[in-house]
Amino acid sequence: MPIEAGHALLAAERAIPAVEPARFRKGRRAERESPRHERCLAIADDKGTVLWGSAGLRERLAAAGLPFAERDPCCTALACSANTGSGGERCLTRLALADGAGLSPRRWRSPDADVEAALAAMVVPAASGAIVVFDLGFLDVDVGHVMNRPVADVEVRALGPLSVRIDDRPMDGDWLQQRAGQTLRYLLASRSGAARPEAIANALWPDRGPAAIANVRYCVYKVREQLDAGNRPAQSVILRSSGGYRLDPQRLIVDVDIFHAKVSEGLEAQRVERLDDADTLLAEALELYRGDFLADEPYADWAFTEREYLRSLASKALAARARIAVAHQRLETASACLLRLTQLEPFDSQAHRLLIGVCLRRGRRTEATRRYQALRMRTMRELGQEPGFSLADLADEVGDGCSTSRR
Repeated sequence: MPIEAGHALLAAERAIPAVEPARFRKGRRAERESPRHERCLAIADDKGTVLWGSAGLRERLAAAGLPFAERDPCCTALACSANTGSGGERCLTRLALADGAGLSPRRWRSPDADVEAALAAMVVPAASGAIVVFDLGFLDVDVGHVMNRPVADVEVRALGPLSVRIDDRPMDGDWLQQRAGQTLRYLLASRSGAARPEAIANALWPDRGPAAIANVRYCVYKVREQLDAGNRPAQSVILRSSGGYRLDPQRLIVDVDIFHAKVSEGLEAQRVERLDDADTLLAEALELYRGDFLADEPYADWAFTEREYLRSLASKALAARARIAVAHQRLETASACLLRLTQLEPFDSQAHRLLIGVCLRRGRRTEATRRYQALRMRTMRELGQEPGFSLADLADEVGDGCSTSRR
């Protein structure tokens, strides 16, 4: 076992109580009758490469048809794709790192669903990067009633028009366009804390007065009816406290949070010149960015701040990925990123300059001229000024750069 992995294991064994199947069964009798097994642990680095697995884990995974080998990707060893949502992040290691603190206990299944376990994870700092310790408690009995605590089963896509899935089952419908859907959108925009019923009513139906608070209660009931029905979850997707209503973070997988984590990690990788890693992370993040945050509520002032912040993150990701692509002479990729960036930021002169420069590098002078003229007309009409660069100077600069690179 690598030294850092050994240190991580010691830290995790102190910090994580063993994930026993009995913890998720009802009643003390079940706990007394549950046989105890050797602790089943695995350690992965921040790239998702498995560094070590306990003998008990190897034995259990082999029985589940998952031969375990060190240096394998965790997605192979731990069947990540079978144990994450259909959209967003599909790697358990990256999910643990994105959360920062790891993963609270959740249901784990082998790909054929014949073997199940309770899985938890802890993130441990290390000199070469974070290490993730997975702890699995395997079940020897029917698990129809395991997990008396929340499981991340509600997948929310809030980048672009709102879409909801539960266990890969679409939950979209007319209700999302009605008041219940509005309430869900507001709670998504306020998910960092609890929202008082009065605040929800005032934001969504300001003309209704105090009577709108009854609407809030009814809409919360309707959201619960849609997202809790048939699943018999340990607790509702909407929690109520003295501070008001809030979405349960343990039941949600939100594309916004995964997007934010990937962009942040990608920009940091670019900063330390891990350009291949940066490009992969930024590409994955931008694939999630299907449009503005809650694009089907374009005039909601309560969504404006997060919408603009996420748009700025997308712009930074596109600009960073374009620069990486130019540095590696992947001009088609650079052009696609910059085209998307100029659509997000139509008055960003630097983004247009980069895009027109890439057109010139690709020998597309007509396209470069057309784009420059369109930019000039737009800035003159809206801002009353010329672009911050001339096409002739840019063409000379690109020509000099190409000549230098050939020499």
